[in-house]
Amino acid sequence: MPQTAPHHPGSAELRLRARQEAAVFLRGLPVSADPAAPLRACAEAMSQASTPAEVHALTELAASGEDAGLISLRNLLRAAGTRCREQGEGQLATRYERTSDLLDIADRTLFKLGVDLLASAYATGPDVSEPPPASASHAEGAST
Repeated sequence: MPQTAPHHPGSAELRLRARQEAAVFLRGLPVSADPAAPLRACAEAMSQASTPAEVHALTELAASGEDAGLISLRNLLRAAGTRCREQGEGQLATRYERTSDLLDIADRTLFKLGVDLLASAYATGPDVSEPPPASASHAEGAST
């Protein structure tokens, strides 16, 4: 009798099995059925942004801060790494942790990019941290 090779499911089959197996678990959690919806909304709004400040605000809303998508994804990957390590899967844990580190790098890069965008936009514009000259001279006259 010929020997049959073991079946190694492909990525699509593995992902389908996981979705089916986790369906009941996920229904019991307070997670959105569409966790990327806020990010998609920011991406769609980007086409309407007309100033560097608006571009920056949308990018920061989507990517910066502990509650934003990028950092939340980083935290999820770190938690997955911890869980893998607890289950004795050290190599997988390390891969999750390294991937989360890449998101840290992306976060820092996006921060710097945002600062560069704003610096470029405001390099020739008025300094809004200083009062306008008319207000300054009025305040000087009021004190004498």
